[in-house]
Amino acid sequence: MAVQVVRGTKTKAETFPGADYTTTVEAFIPATGRAIQGATSHHLGQSFSKMFDISFQDPSDPTGKARENAYQNSWGITQRTLGVMIMVHGDDKGLQLAPPIAGIQVIIIPVGLKASSTDEERAALSAATTDYHEKLQAAGVRSKVDERDNSPGWKFNYWEMKGVPLRIELGPLDLKKGEFVMSKRNVPDPKAGKITGKHDSLVDDVRATLDAIHREMYDKALAERDERLVNVDKWEELSPNLNKGRLCLVPFCGDPECEEQIKELSKAEAADAEVAGGLKMGAKSLCMPHEEKYNYNCPQVCVRPGCTCKCFYGDTMRRVMFGRSY
Repeated sequence: MAVQVVRGTKTKAETFPGADYTTTVEAFIPATGRAIQGATSHHLGQSFSKMFDISFQDPSDPTGKARENAYQNSWGITQRTLGVMIMVHGDDKGLQLAPPIAGIQVIIIPVGLKASSTDEERAALSAATTDYHEKLQAAGVRSKVDERDNSPGWKFNYWEMKGVPLRIELGPLDLKKGEFVMSKRNVPDPKAGKITGKHDSLVDDVRATLDAIHREMYDKALAERDERLVNVDKWEELSPNLNKGRLCLVPFCGDPECEEQIKELSKAEAADAEVAGGLKMGAKSLCMPHEEKYNYNCPQVCVRPGCTCKCFYGDTMRRVMFGRSY
């Protein structure tokens, strides 16, 4: 889906009830400055197996009589991830779908026909678009030909709104040259998004362009997220950064009561603030990132003013990602 995420472990307050711990991938929506949980994995331990008597024969017991309660996990990835992709990549033209999951990866549109075009020219162009479609389909590329009577411009707009990653434009002059034009949906400038392909290397050219689109979509989303990801060491810096639609990596003790106070204090501070999009809510913990790069130069004092809680993470304080969330 070309969606950027931070992988991490949920705080105790955000752990699935009854689970030993919960891991998550957290995505970011630049348009609103809010995070959203993409998918989670809950290590349930033996809590539920003891409750419901889910057990198995203990293989270490030679008598075969001993029983052991199962250790369980629960994973979840839901339709919300599609909503995340739409919000991360969508623009004023409509949807942008990542090539690997787009139902139609390539739309082929005949162009360059005029009222004066001969029946032979029309037939040749129709045969060529069909040939392109069949070759792409045979190569595993999901393609479609739009031969409706609407104008090419109308079709361009229609399929851009649908989010099809790549458009092929093929006309009589292109046939004579043995080439075609590709237009990338992810490039806002129509001219900058144009690439010329060759008839003889159709499949390779299309595949390479789809790969480039996927990479560019991810890189753009990652850059937008990284631009909004900041280290916050002092309480006075937290709310101003939240109000600018940023994700904040803060030193945090991990205590659930302390987390609730952070949420309430930041909510109160946002009450009279001018916030982009009118969103006024407290900060909640999103995750403790797994990658060490997010823990850079972490202070050993919790961000909440006056915190005296014992650190949940042992002797060393960790940065936890806080933000406004869906």
